[in-house]
Amino acid sequence: MIDKIFPFFDFLYLLQLEEYDTKRYLKLISRFFLKRGFQKRQKLVLTSRVRVTLALSVVLTILGSYLTIIFTVLLIPFWVALANIVLNPIYERIKHGIQKSAAKHFANKYNGKVIAVAGSFGKTTTKNYIYELVRYNFKTQMIPGNINTPTGIAAWILKNLNTTTEILIVEMDTYFIGEIKRSCAITPPDIAILTNVGDQHLERFGSKAKLKIALHEVFNYAKAGAIKISDKESNLEYALAVAKALKIPKDIVDDTAKKLAKPDRRGNIIDLHGFETIDESYNISFTTAKFTLKNALLLAKQMKKKLIVVTAGIPELGRENKDANFEYGKILAESKAQVVLCKTVLHNEVLEGISQEVLLAEGMTDAWEIIKKNFSPKEYLVLMQPELGDNYY
Repeated sequence: MIDKIFPFFDFLYLLQLEEYDTKRYLKLISRFFLKRGFQKRQKLVLTSRVRVTLALSVVLTILGSYLTIIFTVLLIPFWVALANIVLNPIYERIKHGIQKSAAKHFANKYNGKVIAVAGSFGKTTTKNYIYELVRYNFKTQMIPGNINTPTGIAAWILKNLNTTTEILIVEMDTYFIGEIKRSCAITPPDIAILTNVGDQHLERFGSKAKLKIALHEVFNYAKAGAIKISDKESNLEYALAVAKALKIPKDIVDDTAKKLAKPDRRGNIIDLHGFETIDESYNISFTTAKFTLKNALLLAKQMKKKLIVVTAGIPELGRENKDANFEYGKILAESKAQVVLCKTVLHNEVLEGISQEVLLAEGMTDAWEIIKKNFSPKEYLVLMQPELGDNYY
């Protein structure tokens, strides 16, 4: 009852999902203003920033209560936004301080080479492939998982860098022009890789031209004379190009390449609820959605099975690809696959493009209940695309 009356945690959760971007958070307010208890797919992580924002939000609410208690309680979502606006310059300064400290530490202590991987998609898979190909010949570290922002990279450098390492492999992601530049200032690349310029995050950038500028920073801010690799056909080809540049022996390359495995949730075939499932649940764009659907259809044909596609739509669309969900719906209809569609704020756009029967689900858990109830694992292969976060429901 207290959470329903004072929904601080719910709206802090939304703010966290939007990575403390006040503008993106405020766009959600009209849809979530009267909703409560919408932490279903994930939960609020009580970081130090969340705790400080909560404290300031409570203070602002108390101060606002001098006007009228009902009025100020209704405005809790906006008190959270105001607290974030007040605190954001402080946290930006803290982040920049961490980045500068890491850059100085790295410049003074590290004498090895840096391999940096940027791109719209395929970064983590390429990074992992490179690590496997070079680690037998060089003392190698790879910044793990999805640590790919300037502050994330900086914090890892300060805590985990082994200064005797010969090769450091870094993934660099971006939500705005200048972000990869900051990452390169911390770990300047000797070998820079740009896997592709796709259609992810176009809502944030506004245009593909701006996204291209942001991603090309991995080349523009690499070391003078750095090796620059792009325009390859696959993640493996990028890794092989790095192995060639580092003169890794052919027998090691050939043997290792046979054993490479994709990171989790990047197209791995897993057993889920008894169904053979292509797990593409990490991320999605129009480009990757079409690509993974095409490959899934081919695999289903080889296995002599029909295909079930579980999808929630394609998020973060910009002006240039605003009709992507409708177009994807048309492609799904043409594929003749059975579609289980999660009911997000995007699903109606997908439905408009689909002429066949679609099964609607409240989320991924419900989608699997529908699949288990209505289909046989002997007859169907499942393609599982991302469920998306609670901010899309």
